[in-house]
Amino acid sequence: IEVEVDKRDMRGGEKTWQWIKKGVPIRIELGPRDIAEDAVCYARRDEGPREKKTVPRPQFIDEAAATLQQIQDALLTRARTFRDGHTRVIDDADAFRDYFTPKNAAEPEIHGGFALTHFCGDREVEDRISRELGVTVRCIPLPGQLPPADDGPGTCPFTGRPSPQRIVFAKAY
Repeated sequence: IEVEVDKRDMRGGEKTWQWIKKGVPIRIELGPRDIAEDAVCYARRDEGPREKKTVPRPQFIDEAAATLQQIQDALLTRARTFRDGHTRVIDDADAFRDYFTPKNAAEPEIHGGFALTHFCGDREVEDRISRELGVTVRCIPLPGQLPPADDGPGTCPFTGRPSPQRIVFAKAY
C-alpha cells in the first residue's frame, strides 16, 4: 500500500477536490481530534466524496487491503455494467449511422455508447466514418473476449467485404 502525505498549505476543500480528481481510492483526513482519539477519518472513491467514516486507527490498518480490494471490485463491476448496458451489436450500415447520429442536430447529446461491428479494416472507410459521425475504432477485442455468437469472421456492413472480427466503435470526447 502506497501512502502520500499532503502537507501543502491550502484550504481543505481544494486539497480534497484535487485528490478526488486524481482518482485516489482512499482519502484519509486526520485532524487533532482524530489523532487524540487514535482514529482515522476516511472516504472511499466508490462511495462518493462526502461519505466519510471514522474508525479506530488499528481497525483501519487491519482492513485497508481488504477495503482497497472492495473498491476495485465495486469500480470494476460498475464499469462492466456500464459497458454492457451501452454496447450494441450492429450489422447494418444504416443502423450504425442511426445509432451514432444525434437526435437533435442543433444541440447534439453526448452519446455514451459502443458499437460492436464487423469491419474490413479499410483506412479510407474508417476515415469517412470518423468525418461523418465523429466515431473511431476504440478497441479491437482479442479472440475469445466476445460472446461466441459475436466472435469470429463476418461481413463489413460498410463495404460488404469479409471482416476477420467485430471491433468496437465509439465517439471520443
